[in-house]
Amino acid sequence: MNDFDKEALLLGQLARIRERFLQRAQGELPLLRELLGRLQAGDLTGLAQLRVFAHRIRGSGATFDFAAIGESARQVETLTERLIGTSAAAAVDAHDLHCLIECGQRLVLQIGGATTHGSGVHR
Repeated sequence: MNDFDKEALLLGQLARIRERFLQRAQGELPLLRELLGRLQAGDLTGLAQLRVFAHRIRGSGATFDFAAIGESARQVETLTERLIGTSAAAAVDAHDLHCLIECGQRLVLQIGGATTHGSGVHR
């Protein structure tokens, strides 16, 4: 097997892993929507779960060339960490909560609209 064949094999494997990431992320959209809906209703009990989700999506999104998804997930992760650090719901910064919901909704749209076609991964 020459170097060209090895690279083609590697790129094919990467494309399959990338596709699985996207399918998994899109499959978790109902959970993300539920967590955001709970936040909008004032229920902060899902913050830790939202942070874990965002952390996982952030790293994988960046790794698999989904820069916008990775950046939105980073923002969600940062804001959830800030809100988790707040000791009482009464002390939650309304602006941070509003930004978190907006970033989360943007993440939903980005994941929902993402495809693996046209990426820079395929050479």
